[in-house]
Amino acid sequence: MATAPAPGYLVVRVDDAGTYTGGLMVTDEHGLPLDFRYTDPVTPTRLQRALYGGVLDRYLRTEVVLRTLVGALERRPTLILTEDEAMLDAEAAGVPVALVSPANVAPIGVPGTRQDDPSGAIVLQVADDESPLRLRVDPGDGPTRDRVAEDLVRLGRGMQVREPAERVHQALDLIAAGEAD
Repeated sequence: MATAPAPGYLVVRVDDAGTYTGGLMVTDEHGLPLDFRYTDPVTPTRLQRALYGGVLDRYLRTEVVLRTLVGALERRPTLILTEDEAMLDAEAAGVPVALVSPANVAPIGVPGTRQDDPSGAIVLQVADDESPLRLRVDPGDGPTRDRVAEDLVRLGRGMQVREPAERVHQALDLIAAGEAD
């Protein structure tokens, strides 16, 4: 039997001042937290903005936030789920990163049913009687997309797949407000 998926839920935020914060929670197949890490706020200096130019956002999201969080985890995720399109092709120490968002359509069939989407994503039914999800992985990696889709369907048997991301958002809100005790 295959190892149970342990999804990591990645949230990266950038506020109006250009300050980056991130949180990553790894859960079990039922959505129970196994590990949670977050970054301190990172605000690039004017010099960094000048030197990095157009690659600064990608650098901060992937190198500073994502790699820092993955490196700090005690429990390694089997996949990383995010709603941040900028993270789609990020390297995460061999862990696939997938963009997961609501498909905003009626159910399309039994769990595991897939439909191609014009955006290059697939619409995936992960659970009975729920709206399907839109799933994207690095466009050139069909085997990874298939594995991630299978893991999401397995997760859909015991949890609402996107719900833990909301908990990461709430945790980051509490941390920002100084109420994380």
